[in-house]
Amino acid sequence: MNFKTIRIAILVTSALECSIAATTAQAAMPATAPYLTDPQSEYVQDMTAEGISSLNMVLCVIGSMNAGAKVNAGPYIALVDMNKCDSKQSSSSAAGATNFATATLDVTRKSNADPMIGKVWLSMAQGQGGSTDIYAYLSATQSPTATQPYGLFRMDYLGKKSGVTAFNGYIDSQAASISQFETGPNSSNTAMALSAGTTNSGSGTIASVGGTSYNFAYNANYFRRSDGTNDECFDRSKANAEISVWQYGTYNANDGSRVDLAHPGFPIRATYSGSSYYGFVNYWGINFDGLDLNSIADAQPIAGLAVIDQRPNNSTNYNLAKVGGKLTKWTQQATTLDSLNNIPLSVGADLTGVTSGNPAVTGFQNWIIQWNSANQNFTVTGTQQCSNSGCVESNISPAATIDANAFAHLPISGFANSYGGNINIAPTGAAHTPSDAVYYYSQSTVIPGSASIQLYCLSQCPTGVSLAAFRAGNNQTTPYGNGTAMQWISAPSANTVSYKFDTGGLEDTSGATPVPMVLEQSSAYPSGSQYAQNGINTGRLFDAPLTAANCPTGMPAQTVCEPANPAIYYNWVTGTQQWQQSLWLTNQNTIVTLDAPQNIAYTVPTGVSYGSYAGVPILLQFNGFGNLSGIPGNCVDPVNNASVDCSTQNARYVPQFSIPDGATMTLATPSTPLLVKALNAEIRLKNLGASASSACASMSLTPVALPNGGTHDPSNASDVEYLGSKPSVTAPPAVIDGVVQ
Repeated sequence: MNFKTIRIAILVTSALECSIAATTAQAAMPATAPYLTDPQSEYVQDMTAEGISSLNMVLCVIGSMNAGAKVNAGPYIALVDMNKCDSKQSSSSAAGATNFATATLDVTRKSNADPMIGKVWLSMAQGQGGSTDIYAYLSATQSPTATQPYGLFRMDYLGKKSGVTAFNGYIDSQAASISQFETGPNSSNTAMALSAGTTNSGSGTIASVGGTSYNFAYNANYFRRSDGTNDECFDRSKANAEISVWQYGTYNANDGSRVDLAHPGFPIRATYSGSSYYGFVNYWGINFDGLDLNSIADAQPIAGLAVIDQRPNNSTNYNLAKVGGKLTKWTQQATTLDSLNNIPLSVGADLTGVTSGNPAVTGFQNWIIQWNSANQNFTVTGTQQCSNSGCVESNISPAATIDANAFAHLPISGFANSYGGNINIAPTGAAHTPSDAVYYYSQSTVIPGSASIQLYCLSQCPTGVSLAAFRAGNNQTTPYGNGTAMQWISAPSANTVSYKFDTGGLEDTSGATPVPMVLEQSSAYPSGSQYAQNGINTGRLFDAPLTAANCPTGMPAQTVCEPANPAIYYNWVTGTQQWQQSLWLTNQNTIVTLDAPQNIAYTVPTGVSYGSYAGVPILLQFNGFGNLSGIPGNCVDPVNNASVDCSTQNARYVPQFSIPDGATMTLATPSTPLLVKALNAEIRLKNLGASASSACASMSLTPVALPNGGTHDPSNASDVEYLGSKPSVTAPPAVIDGVVQ
């Protein structure tokens, strides 16, 4: 049985199943090509999922261990990226950052007449040196079928945080029903019962202590769900549903093989202070399950920490070096303004007196603007507000038009997800036209000690003094000094900061002793500070002094400015997360190469479903196989799946459209023709609205009796489902994120 598919069935109903229709491939492609054989999964996303989110996470984790592929193979190690299974994981600026947990499994089956038994010991590192240990006992008799849509299985699980039970539950599927129960201080304390003999009809109840409870029912065509206030009716047809893809596979269009980065991440194992820790390294950093690298002082290399390659047939030894901040180099690429047609940019600007059509669009704000090539103007469509819980966009209606000459003498510095980050549009002295130059940037990490660079900062510039004050301050204290916290593009000459970048990372050299711009301990951040999660990011750093020569004509005397379209600039980030630090491996004093993301050009297909992006060229960011990002997003209301403003309470951010299976594009380095297909997608059913609620009237919402106990403790020797002692496994991981190695 594949436990990865269980999550799909639990959420609502399983008539939509988990298999995306295969696409037509080239005739010459072998039948065994991964493009044809890699599994695809999809699940129904519904409000009922919220009450069983911890169960869904456990099921996702279990599915990522690929237990069915290792039956009777003996105990083995599996690495699971928890970021991919935590539905509440906030998005970071590092789309490829990983958080691998280590699991030990032993999966057995005595005969074809006996159930498959899986025993799982999983450890997940937590902040401040704590951990969560999950124990799971699985018994599977039959995979899902048309008449038994959930299969026959039971899974009991228990989680302990630092040795204390945090949650305890089970899921039990029988011939015509499925039940779930979970309790504990770190649980939503939910119970679910679902009666269903086939995929065509059924009913159920989900209840959570202190939360929302739901009754639901479905037939062959419709799904009805009520929380006592909102009684919603949905169309079960997949053809009428919205689909959001969260993970894509990239394949060579000639032979169907998987395409990855030339130097992708790989599994590793560390030994330190007499203990072993499994982990993973890629461009975004290094993660070891159970080893808090922030507790180890920065060093090059770290003494007493040995790293061993865990790829098959590879036992290379490495040293690990660390500095608690990261310098990224951004190298200019060029396109034209026409290529940004209808693509949203977030731009910090003062629009006082330069807009028409909406008097509310005035003053300084982080505005969302769009270029329209047909009208040859910029319009303001929204605002963006950022806090310690992330950034939220709000729509503006009606949109405002920016005066054609507003940016004739001023550069536009913005951010576009569809172009991988920062965008610069240089002034031309006149109103912009579609052929005007636009500059965007590719990134690479600069390893401390690989170069000695003098850098200059005008905006968001921490100093030794400001970081000391920040550590002693409150959640409103800024880490930036010299009045640079809200300073953009230009300022009086005194408001700049100089740094040196060398073996210690970025250092403030204004005093007698250089001060590293590093703050990696979570305890050093004021409680509630937005920087505790997002890290401390500098503005753009330049390798030449900032002078008045960079300024547009007409600026006041004694003003210094950033260059409008620099060929190269840098930025520094320091924080508690792996992707906010410099962590690198060396082998015989040679730095191990790990590739940065690549941009891939893609023209969105035409059609109503692609909205304003139909036919528009965008850039996607390729972080390796299974990690293709850059599709713009919007927000939906989870109650009725309708599109809403992202500032709406409980709004969910989702990709605005999906790349169709079989789409073609080209990877630049090395030049490779690609085929793309969805690997993991969610389905949101079409809400029929109050006017069509009669479609669901025949289905009554009768509460189903809920389970209220019957848990097991697989970690307890007196329990009948006791796992026993965790096996000692010294072999490299046999499964990484569901892929057998």
